[in-house]
Amino acid sequence: MAYKKVSIAKGHGSPGAPKAKDPNIIILLARDILTMPARDGVKITTNITLKPGTVGIGLYLTPSSIKRNDNSEGDPDKEGWIQNVVGVHPGDSLEVNEFLEANLGEDFILITKECSTAASVKVHGSLCAPLKLTVEEQDDSEGVGKTLTWKSALRSNEKSVFYTGVIPTIAEYTGDTSSNDGL
Repeated sequence: MAYKKVSIAKGHGSPGAPKAKDPNIIILLARDILTMPARDGVKITTNITLKPGTVGIGLYLTPSSIKRNDNSEGDPDKEGWIQNVVGVHPGDSLEVNEFLEANLGEDFILITKECSTAASVKVHGSLCAPLKLTVEEQDDSEGVGKTLTWKSALRSNEKSVFYTGVIPTIAEYTGDTSSNDGL
């Protein structure tokens, strides 16, 4: 789709107010994706399809810690987008440590959602510009948790996209799932 020029108004009310995020993000390993739909500008309207026998991973992040943003960077004539998703997973469970050890160095595609009635669902990363994970752990007198940062490894011309397709199936939860009602 070619960009069509339109004037952009402020919007109604207070469009810059923070938007509550669904604390349950969906993590897809790029190698598990069978088909990634084509983008229509900054939208994907058809389904992401996983390879047979694979599933996504649901992960709880403290809602107030979730940040999803795209930043432009680069020298003149070399500008592009870096996609970012950051959040804190509380605690130090066996399951989150196994996930981190098994998936360091993987290429990721993430799906995040807002909690409003007109919730926007976004896909971060792509097969050609996947996200990489870095982890900063905390275990001290202030608290226990892991700050997880997924970030584009390379600058590209792709922003995060709005997604209206079906959310792929995720693996079953283990342990206490009381905070995962949104999935």
